[in-house]
Amino acid sequence: MERARNSRRGDMDMISSLPDCLIHIIMSFLTAQEAIQTCVLSKRWKNLWATLPFLDFDLHKFKYHTELEDGVPKRNRVDMFIGFVSTALLLRKPFDLHKFCVSGLKVSHFDMMRSWILYALKHNLQVLNIDLMQECSMPPNVFNCASLVDASVAYSLKSLQNIEVINLPCLRRLSLKGAGTHITQDFVDKLFYGCPVLEFLNLEYCYRDFSSINSQSLKYLNARTICSCRETKKRMELINTPNLLSFRDNICPYLGGQHMPLNMPSLTSASICMEKCHYNWSHKNKSNILMGLLNVQNLELSGFEIKAFLEAELSHCPEFSNAKDLSVDGLCLSCHFYRLAAFLNHFPNLEKLLLYYRGCSCKLRVPAKKTIKLAPFEGKRLRTVEVKFSKSSKYFPQVVKNLQDYTKNSRAQINMTGLSY
Repeated sequence: MERARNSRRGDMDMISSLPDCLIHIIMSFLTAQEAIQTCVLSKRWKNLWATLPFLDFDLHKFKYHTELEDGVPKRNRVDMFIGFVSTALLLRKPFDLHKFCVSGLKVSHFDMMRSWILYALKHNLQVLNIDLMQECSMPPNVFNCASLVDASVAYSLKSLQNIEVINLPCLRRLSLKGAGTHITQDFVDKLFYGCPVLEFLNLEYCYRDFSSINSQSLKYLNARTICSCRETKKRMELINTPNLLSFRDNICPYLGGQHMPLNMPSLTSASICMEKCHYNWSHKNKSNILMGLLNVQNLELSGFEIKAFLEAELSHCPEFSNAKDLSVDGLCLSCHFYRLAAFLNHFPNLEKLLLYYRGCSCKLRVPAKKTIKLAPFEGKRLRTVEVKFSKSSKYFPQVVKNLQDYTKNSRAQINMTGLSY
C-alpha cells in the first residue's frame, strides 16, 4: 500500500503545481533560450516563458542547428541569435520585465540592441546588464528610468558628457566598464544629484576626468580607473563620502604637493594601488591619503610607486588602531624592509599581515641586502604573517630572516607560499 502511494507521488509533476511566481524564480536561473524551450513540457508550461520577468540573452551560450542550402549555412550564428531575441520580445506578453541581460554581440549590432533596451525600459525594468566591450552610445532613456535599481554596462561609452539630465531615483548599483570611457566631472555631479540612493559605484578601465566625489548615500566605491592626468592636468582634490564602507582606488602619483581631503569616517575596508605615472612621485608630494583611511579594519596597499608613497607619507602617518588585516604588494622586502617596519609600527592591533615579495629590481646593493637590525614589532595581537614569494629570488632567505627577527616578540606564525606566475 505504501509502495503504491509512493509510486503515484513519483508520477506527479510537483513543479507544475506551483504558482507562476515560484516557477518564474526557478526559470530565472536559465538562459532565455532554455526558459523558452520549457514551452514543450506541457500545456501548463506553454506560455509561462511569455510572462517571465527575467530574460538573459547570451550569444556565447546560444545553441542552434545550422540550416544548409547547397552545403552553405543559410544564416550564421549571430543572425540567428538576433532573430531569436527579436522574436522572443515580439511574442512576449505585456508584463513587467524586471531583469534584462544581453551579452556577446558586436557594436555593429547595437542599433538592434538599442530597440531591445528601449523595450525593456518600457516594462518597469529594474536590472539592466549589457556587455559589448566596444564603443557605442547608450540610449539617453537609460539615464531617466524611474524603476531602474541595478545597471551594469560593459563597453566603451561615448558622449557621456552630452547627457543633459540623469534621473534615476531608485538606482542603488551602477557599474561602468570599458576602455575609452571618459568619466567627466559634469557626469559625476549629475550622477550623484540624480541618483539620491546610489550605494554601489564601480568604475573600471575608464579614464578619470573628474577631480571630486560628493555623495551622502555611497557605501561601496571601486574606482580602478585609468590615469589621464597628463592630458587633462586634473587631480583628485576631494572625496566626501561620509557613509562609505569600502573603498578601492588607483592613486595617481601626480599630486603636485597638494593635499587630497578624504572624508570617509565610516570606512572599514580600503584597497589602494599606487600607479606608475608620467610624473615622478617626489618625497615632497605629501598628501593626507592615509589620514582618510584612519578607521579602516582591512587595508591593502599595492603598486609600482608604493616605495615612494611610503617615503613621502611616513613622516606624518597616523596610527591605525582599528586595523586588523594589512596587505602590502610591490615593496622590495630585501632592500626596503626598514620602510615596511616603520609603517607597521603604526598598526598596534594588527592580527594578520600578508606580504608579496616578487624579487628585487632595485639598484641598491650591499649593505642593503644584509641583515637589518630593527627594534622588534611590539604588536601583541599579530598571529599570522603570510608571505607569497617568487621562487626565483635569491634574496628570499634574507627576507625571511628579517621577518623572524622583527616579529619575534609577537610569536606570529610565518607561512610562506610560492607565487604561481
